Amino acid sequence: MDPMRPLLTTPRTLGSGRRRFPLRTLLLMVLALVAFARFWWITHRTPAPGPPRVIPVRPTPAPEAKP
Repeated sequence: MDPMRPLLTTPRTLGSGRRRFPLRTLLLMVLALVAFARFWWITHRTPAPGPPRVIPVRPTPAPEAKP
């Protein structure tokens, strides 16, 4: 009986080394890192100071008590 060879899940490369992750996986990891960095930058930057907003408010009459 022939000995079983291990299942090769990553594509072979030229030369003696093998890639640990496929190129598509590496590109998706880089894309996720860029997206995370962009969202972090947007949410953590200091907002530009502006004039304080005044919101006009009118008091409402208290509801009448029902007997």
